[in-house]
Amino acid sequence: METVRKRSSGISSNGLRTWGMFFLLAGMLGKSILQNGLLNLGAVSFGQLLEQMQTSRAAMLYATLALLLQAMETCAVPIFAFLLVEGVEHTSSLRNYALRVAGLAVLSELPYNLATSGKLLDTTSRNPVFGLVVCLVMVYLYQKFPEKNAPHLLLRVLVTAAAVIWCSMLSIRYGNSTVVLFAALWAFRGKGSFQSLVGSAVSILCCIFSLFFMAAPMGFLAIHFYNGEKGPENRIVDYLAYPALLLVVGAAGRLLF
Repeated sequence: METVRKRSSGISSNGLRTWGMFFLLAGMLGKSILQNGLLNLGAVSFGQLLEQMQTSRAAMLYATLALLLQAMETCAVPIFAFLLVEGVEHTSSLRNYALRVAGLAVLSELPYNLATSGKLLDTTSRNPVFGLVVCLVMVYLYQKFPEKNAPHLLLRVLVTAAAVIWCSMLSIRYGNSTVVLFAALWAFRGKGSFQSLVGSAVSILCCIFSLFFMAAPMGFLAIHFYNGEKGPENRIVDYLAYPALLLVVGAAGRLLF
């Protein structure tokens, strides 16, 4: 039987979004300020960085902190994958929801480039919101094969595999992990703590994409306290917060370095 998360106290979906933004901000600061700025990773080789770390305590500290912040950033992936599952479950129009998320992905791309590379145009990677767009396309296709029989299950697995391939081809940041986590959380939606347990296990499996995902299960600590409520909501703020943070971090990186 499905269980419904309803508590008089706990964290609302708006609160979860705030936690997710906090983890994303940590990763952005690590990338823009520490990696690109203080460590200047775009201009030095890995060997040169190792030499700096051996001769400079400051470089060692910056590198360690950058790794820690990048690991923290992965905690945002399960949070936003979970929120996307909740969003799909409660939206009155999957099409309109997908269009809003796609609009956010496009709006965030230039600020993302600025924050991660210091340039407005950068084709090496796409911002992680595009991973959510791929997930929405994936769930649309899932709905074409809703039965629990073997053929439909196999088709949903193939759709998931295709989504992972597309994320790789498009170089979407954390795209592969977002798709895999979303697929797991979608399959066990409404299962309460068991959903979080499965999600945590899948987060560890996402280490095949990035070892930083060893920290990702920490995101499920916040999800565990989700109370099923929306909380205070401002759609404009919700959708503009991420590109705004990217712009601030990117501008700070440009001004400081």
